[in-house]
Amino acid sequence: MDCRSVQDRILDALDGVAPAENPRELDHHLAGCPTCAAFAARQQALDSRLQQVLTPPELSPAFRTALRRQIRKDTLRVWADSLPDKVHFASCGLATVLGALFVPLHAAAILAMGAAATVVTYLLMAEIRNSLESSEDAQQ
Repeated sequence: MDCRSVQDRILDALDGVAPAENPRELDHHLAGCPTCAAFAARQQALDSRLQQVLTPPELSPAFRTALRRQIRKDTLRVWADSLPDKVHFASCGLATVLGALFVPLHAAAILAMGAAATVVTYLLMAEIRNSLESSEDAQQ
């Protein structure tokens, strides 16, 4: 066991992370390595002093509920913001597949299909954005 991994394990233990490896190895290394033993002593003393000086803030009982509500709202907003892009991507994929199916037809027909797909995609995206914005305004 090298000094760097021992020091990482010491810091993890102070943070409350359970050691993944055999704790006897750590004790054996600390008994034979004065550098790591001094590091452990300094970190424990620092941790003890910080616990005496710093007090964690007290949170109101409603804080956790409000935090969860805000996280849910933010998650929905992220999904809603990306929805028009997903619709656009899907419609472009559909237009590509339809274009590949109709390749044997005239070029004018393929161009017309592409233009129609572009217009339909634009209208869909505009409608979705408007409905998302109006529902967001209604929530506020």
